[in-house]
Amino acid sequence: MKHKGWLIGILTAALAAGLLAYCITPGVRRPSLAKGDILVCMEADGSVSLSWPDAGEGSVYLVELHSDGQSLRQHSGESLLSVSGVAPPFRVRVQAAASGKNLLGMDRELTSLTSLNAEVASAALEIPVLTGEPEEGAMTFSWERGQSPVYAVCALRDSVYLPVASSSGTGTFLRFDGRSGLAMPQHGQPLELALRAGAPGKGYVLYGPPSQPITVERGDLLGDTLALSVRETEPRAYTLEWTEARGSEYELQEWRDGAWETMDRPEAAESFCYDLGRLDSGSYHRYQVLTRDRNGRQQVGEEVSFYASVSTLYCTVWPIIDLDFCGSAGESEILDRIPAGTALCVLEEDGQWFRVRYKDRYGFVDSRYCMINLSEYIGDYCSYDITNSYSSVFKVHESPIAAITDQVIPGFEHMRTEEDGFLVPYLYPSSQKLLSAAQAALEDGYRLKIYEAFRPNEATRYLYDTAAAKLGDPALVLDEEENVVDPVTGWRVDLASGFWIDPETEELTDPASLLEPEEAAEPPADGAEGDPLQTPEDGLLETGGDTPETEREDPGETAEPPAEGGEESPEEVPDYPTYGAIMTDNGRFRLGSFLAAVTSAHNRGIALDLTLETVDFPAELEMQSAIHDLSWYSAVYLNNGNAELLAEYMTGTGMVGLSSKWWHFQDNETREAIGLTSYLYKGVDVGGWTRDDRGWRYRDPGGRYYRSTTVTVDGKRYSLDRDGYTSQAPAE
Repeated sequence: MKHKGWLIGILTAALAAGLLAYCITPGVRRPSLAKGDILVCMEADGSVSLSWPDAGEGSVYLVELHSDGQSLRQHSGESLLSVSGVAPPFRVRVQAAASGKNLLGMDRELTSLTSLNAEVASAALEIPVLTGEPEEGAMTFSWERGQSPVYAVCALRDSVYLPVASSSGTGTFLRFDGRSGLAMPQHGQPLELALRAGAPGKGYVLYGPPSQPITVERGDLLGDTLALSVRETEPRAYTLEWTEARGSEYELQEWRDGAWETMDRPEAAESFCYDLGRLDSGSYHRYQVLTRDRNGRQQVGEEVSFYASVSTLYCTVWPIIDLDFCGSAGESEILDRIPAGTALCVLEEDGQWFRVRYKDRYGFVDSRYCMINLSEYIGDYCSYDITNSYSSVFKVHESPIAAITDQVIPGFEHMRTEEDGFLVPYLYPSSQKLLSAAQAALEDGYRLKIYEAFRPNEATRYLYDTAAAKLGDPALVLDEEENVVDPVTGWRVDLASGFWIDPETEELTDPASLLEPEEAAEPPADGAEGDPLQTPEDGLLETGGDTPETEREDPGETAEPPAEGGEESPEEVPDYPTYGAIMTDNGRFRLGSFLAAVTSAHNRGIALDLTLETVDFPAELEMQSAIHDLSWYSAVYLNNGNAELLAEYMTGTGMVGLSSKWWHFQDNETREAIGLTSYLYKGVDVGGWTRDDRGWRYRDPGGRYYRSTTVTVDGKRYSLDRDGYTSQAPAE
């Protein structure tokens, strides 16, 4: 008996150990199941989709379903299972399950101690119609209510529309914040939503087939604010940044030549960054970003505009005098002597010094004696129309001047380039004052429009001598067809040569050949060349000074308008007003009041001829006369309010005007400060080396870049690519 008890004990212990080994599954914990209802969704194809609360990542579920004549026991790695060939009524049970190997090496499954159970009854459920109205971060859904107790908005998941928001009414509101069931759709991954009618039961909700789906894209749920901004990342280098907004497509546009042009269509993203690169100094820029829906209709637009910062980097400059070319900023070592008028490219500004390239060497020149191209430096803070470079507007009141009006004035031949527009040379220290005046005007909605800055001395002398020779001639007039005609003969006049055009033969005839010898020899009615009063631009007739012009009263209209001429005999020719009579107001002014005979402040690069225009819709403000009207009609004592406003902007920076011309202002302060006494006789051009962020290029005097060729400069041969750049520039 004693041995028998011992044996039973051993067997019992072994049995217990075996049972324990069977029950212990190393590394596997019994799973738990979240509480909630089983959702039973009837599909249009007759199948049934079952879903239940998710127990967490990695969970496995055991689903058991029993109906008349059919039983199902199946595992699912998702909290979703689709079953075919089953229809309510049926019983369903869901448990969480975990599997592993016990200590005996046998496969063993652990199920949750709790389960979800439901006895699903059949119900008649309609297929509703869903509509949705999106707004920022949310959507309002609506439908017509039928006989069903509840309705659920469903999102497509694993090919099944599963409920995410329910309501017993005729609509619901759903916010896409990731907390109430749905997060915002990802870009390129729209949500498909449908509506199911439902009937709740104990432990379950039965839903009927889904409605026709509606598609919701991320752009539908975004707001109407792009938050477009611009950021300067380094001098004159800018980046556009904006946030996403409502719409499915994005389009970046730039305002160019009065219209919006598309720059890019970036892929949708949560934020955007577009590099504009280095912009031209003082250039004005305007950008907008649009969003469009799937049908191409504009949804949201945001605009930004700005002026690029002003800097001398890569600007063209010309010495107004011969300048020392120094090895460093401070004249420590003179490398060479640069002739006045040589085109240079600024690589760096160091105090009062410009670092430039000259004859394949790098060095410094004194910036105070350099004219800078305003169109490159100040940029769009001003506008430019250097008419002398293509069609001069100099007239004597409304009378054209042969060989001047509509002509290219000698010395201006290269001041209009094919690729870069107008050259507007102006002394660099004076340009600082001009920028201040331009900014003040822009604040008031106006822009300074420059007609002339530097004028070569050859142009000054040509204008004076040509106009002086015609002072005693009858002033040309315009006929009804806007032809320029001689008022005495009525013949048309060729402005380029001053010759008459024979109405019968169309041949050009020199008027001098038809005059009596004593008439042809008659001198012009004006002062002699060299008279100090002939050089008003040097400051002898400054606005506000004690001059006869500013002391006299308004003379009124003393000149008779030009009469229409005919082909009468000389004794029948009426007395037509001459250029001198119209210009001088019977001696109150003279040609020297309007044109210098010898030297002008323009020749020194310190004078400007300019007017005002509106900014939004560019149109010149009306003054008392046209610009470059060489007559007393231009005198400042006749200034209207617009001319006074222009004078206020310019004199507010320390510049002075002239009593005879409302458009002329000059910087005498700078001339005196640097002791500038020299001037340039010849005109300037941009021929030579120029630099940008890509490298060095070479251009001819007309501004054309050499491309896909070789050039020899200072004895060295350079190869230029199709864009005009060379890889042979000396190291900087």
